Amino acid sequence: MTMGIGAHPALQGFQVLQELSTERGNKVFLARSKSGSVVAIKVLASQAISDEASSALSKEASLGARLTHEAILQTRSMVIEKDFAAVVTEFVPGISLQRLLRFATGRGVRLPDVCAWYILERVLAALASAHSQKDGAGGSQPVLHRGVSPSSVVVGWDGTVKIGDFGLVRMRQIVSSTSPSSGAATTDKDLPAMMAPEETRGDKPDARGDVFCAALLAVRLATGRTPYARFRKTRSEMTLAMAEGNVAHLAQTRPDLPEALRSALDAALEPDRDKRTTTAEELLAALRESTDVARGKAALAKLVGRWREALETSVTPWERRASIPDDVPEEETGLMKAGTLALATADERPSDAALVSAAEQPDEPWKKDQVPAEEAALAPTDPTASLSRVGSIAPDALIMPLPAMRITMPELPTYGGPAVNVSLPPPKRGVFTGGVAAAVVATMFIVLLGGAYMLFRWLLGG
Repeated sequence: MTMGIGAHPALQGFQVLQELSTERGNKVFLARSKSGSVVAIKVLASQAISDEASSALSKEASLGARLTHEAILQTRSMVIEKDFAAVVTEFVPGISLQRLLRFATGRGVRLPDVCAWYILERVLAALASAHSQKDGAGGSQPVLHRGVSPSSVVVGWDGTVKIGDFGLVRMRQIVSSTSPSSGAATTDKDLPAMMAPEETRGDKPDARGDVFCAALLAVRLATGRTPYARFRKTRSEMTLAMAEGNVAHLAQTRPDLPEALRSALDAALEPDRDKRTTTAEELLAALRESTDVARGKAALAKLVGRWREALETSVTPWERRASIPDDVPEEETGLMKAGTLALATADERPSDAALVSAAEQPDEPWKKDQVPAEEAALAPTDPTASLSRVGSIAPDALIMPLPAMRITMPELPTYGGPAVNVSLPPPKRGVFTGGVAAAVVATMFIVLLGGAYMLFRWLLGG
């Protein structure tokens, strides 16, 4: 079965099981390696690559391969040819945290704290391990993530939480610098949802940037809200807000949290990098001391298990068009079901800021003594609540200006409204309607009138 780029000679050592093409053209493959393990292959480039770029990609991949922490998505290998580059990682059947949070926000709820703190604990543990790496001489050589966000975290159906994409941001930068389209203007859609203030100025990244973004992730988990959502009208407004680090303090949005944890997160959200001294290890220690994360994995597994059917329904129609070769065994249809790869991969639709924006913008959005409606914490989801109709609500129906419509194909989600993609059958008409009914009525009237006349004459004759 031909799968386009999936048939590239560089991937002949893998059995490609699924192919996912994102909106921005990035391709991801679900494949089986020679050892029999299922892996994810993220294509970085499918055009000519310079020797300098190949060397830089190999260096980044080697750094990622050194990370063996259980909460880090393992890098298996790097595939580099003169006209092709891809990074191969382990595959965790589950859902991207970005999609999980978007789904919850679409229902107007946030994740329970027991789940949220477990996710954050896993992310911080992974960062602490990566930042503590040493070089060959025993000196400090931290491995930076450079893109900590919900889109880089995957939640397994069994409650496993892993953060991946270490170095992926840098790899894409290396490839884009040699791409003919690298000079294209950056759009609002390309602006990352989470960035440290120094990153907006183009300063050289370090571990403190990862800590800041991890604290932003904590705000996202604790409130159910997207940081900086109220500033997403224009790119300039958003960039300025990120440069200022203008995020509502948890003392305002979540005053019920332990003070020690709030203080630690506020310190990690210090806009001035020189004053931001909190490390991932210190933030992790504060989290473990202030919360109970022991029950988090079981609670998270139960939650995503209950939501799984609805989450699978939320995969968009174009993401369901995954290519599945004919030689995939029948017993693997559960893993290889169309949309399985999409769920575990961050989508590239516009940010879910529209889900959390208020109907009216505050007059003074920079005022820090009031909590903007877009950043007020949502209520936690009730684990015992019924999902009855949730599975029919697709996230893009909530965040995109679509007309009311109902897609009638059984494998696609329902948006609500009258059917528009099928030919409606002509309305059924009764037999006795229109002219037929009039003729019948007239005939019956004449018959009755004749019968009455005959009865009248018979009575007179009698």
